[in-house]
Amino acid sequence: MVQREQYERLERHLRSDGRERIDMTFSEVSVVIGAALPRSARNHLAWWGTDPKHTQAVWLGAGYQARANLTAQRVTFIRTARG
Repeated sequence: MVQREQYERLERHLRSDGRERIDMTFSEVSVVIGAALPRSARNHLAWWGTDPKHTQAVWLGAGYQARANLTAQRVTFIRTARG
């Protein structure tokens, strides 16, 4: 199971990158967090949602929304605010 601290690596990555749009494969996200994404990330769009109560939704704190393409196994982080 991925720990909150591992997801925080993704938040730091997004903050340091800072581009308006960041495209990543699910594999690239896994490398950043240092663990495989859970099955739900690969199968359910809701995992990539905007509910701040979800532990993994660290992109919100960095000022992004996530738009996942489950078929392509890719996610695009789009800046919504300065995180």
